Amino acid sequence: MRKATGFVMFVLGAVVGSVATWQYTKKKYEQIAQEEIDSVKEIFSRRESAADVEITAPEPQTAKIGKPEEKPDISEYAARLEREGYTNYSNASAGEKKEEQEAMEMKPYVISPEEFGEFEDYERISLSYYADQILADEDDEKVEDADNVVGLESLTHFGEFEDDSVFVRNDRLKCDYEILLDQRTYSDVIKQRPHQTEV
Repeated sequence: MRKATGFVMFVLGAVVGSVATWQYTKKKYEQIAQEEIDSVKEIFSRRESAADVEITAPEPQTAKIGKPEEKPDISEYAARLEREGYTNYSNASAGEKKEEQEAMEMKPYVISPEEFGEFEDYERISLSYYADQILADEDDEKVEDADNVVGLESLTHFGEFEDDSVFVRNDRLKCDYEILLDQRTYSDVIKQRPHQTEV
């Protein structure tokens, strides 16, 4: 009997403790929730009072008494713009656009290795691009105007199709260029060339 009484007392103690804990936490979280609700109400009431402030617009200026002012004609505006030197780019002539397009098409551009030499009438030329950023032909002569020949931007495309080469087409010169990357410097290559006598 003692065991049963002890067990009943234990269960009653657990139930009373649970109810007391539940009541305590319920009151605590209701108080926290009410504080949050009150703070939100306070913020909104501040906003509403700020919105209630009346915004007054400035009074319009009174017109001058007398003859009403006439607005200038659109042709006068156009003439003034022309005198001031403004350019109307929206009316650029078709010829200028065509010239710009042709100039863009005539710039050298990178092609894939499969496209290299696909046109029979295009000359195929091999160039070397050295570590010191010198572009040279097969005879190790510097290419003086690299931008017009292969385009300086194309020299940044190593690794796009192949790690050590770039293929460039120049439609203006009707040439396909194979540019091979050389890890040596141009000055080292020139030093290693056998002595040549000038003719």
